[in-house]
Amino acid sequence: MTNPFQQGIQAFMPLYLRILLAVSLWFISYAVMSFIGLAVASGVTGISIMGFSAEILNNKSPMLGTGLKIIQVFSDIGLFVIPALILPFIIFQQGPVSFMGMRKRTSILIFILAVCMALSIQPLVSVTALINQHLVLPHFMSGVEQQMQSLEKKNEALMETFLKMHGPFEFFINTLIIAVLPAIAEELFFRGFLQKTLQIRIKSGSTAVIVTAFIFSFIHLEFYGFLPRFILGILLGYAYLWSGDIKVPILIHFTNNFMDLCLSYYAPQADKVNGPQNSFDTMQLVLCFLSLFVLALLAYVFKMKANPNLLLNYESNKNED
Repeated sequence: MTNPFQQGIQAFMPLYLRILLAVSLWFISYAVMSFIGLAVASGVTGISIMGFSAEILNNKSPMLGTGLKIIQVFSDIGLFVIPALILPFIIFQQGPVSFMGMRKRTSILIFILAVCMALSIQPLVSVTALINQHLVLPHFMSGVEQQMQSLEKKNEALMETFLKMHGPFEFFINTLIIAVLPAIAEELFFRGFLQKTLQIRIKSGSTAVIVTAFIFSFIHLEFYGFLPRFILGILLGYAYLWSGDIKVPILIHFTNNFMDLCLSYYAPQADKVNGPQNSFDTMQLVLCFLSLFVLALLAYVFKMKANPNLLLNYESNKNED
């Protein structure tokens, strides 16, 4: 039976008004939760609400990291989780559980293949990150490039503050805030809501995957990390497109973030020792091509196992030939 309230929304609110309402609620959710996060962080750390920006630049307060983590939690919930849970109902009159495929039963093999893909893509991500670092904007956009470099330094300072860990407990807290929460929050919104919405509207799964991956990378506002995050977004998008289970890209996203976190915890001097690279070495290129080969193989197996009908159709066509 159709919910009368859903009938009311469809009858009295056209699609364009529902989209406008959805966007408005998205901004309101982010603004409200961000303010609450600032208020809570200020109460816990003793840093004034207006003083966080200055503290980020100075990085002198020992409580700054705690405050930033509190703000991050509330911001992620307001920007991604709440909209992802509410917007499917407003636009499509469908609950998020059924809309995103949260209840779908997926075989353990699919999750194992997902983790393997998350591991195998790392050399490719590293090479695209190096390419991204050497991209230079045209001369007439030099001002924009300087602003992006300044924003990049600020983001690096934030991440350095986030990744300061002095024991297993802080590692556990960072796992929840840096690996678990972003994986769930961002995948619910980008793949579960945005990609699914685009797929419904433009009738093309691959186009929805690419557009969502672009927005996913762009919204992080890290120009020098755009390409590797875009590549990762494509993997996340196809994992969701082929499996239909939002838990699969969440696991891939978590695996990627958790690997970076482990590297920062167990080998904190690795990046400082290696420093920024100016060129590729032979081993990197070999690993990159090997990564592409293994990833393509895993993706093929993943697609066939996640969509058995594809394999049945292939076998049927083969028998007919």
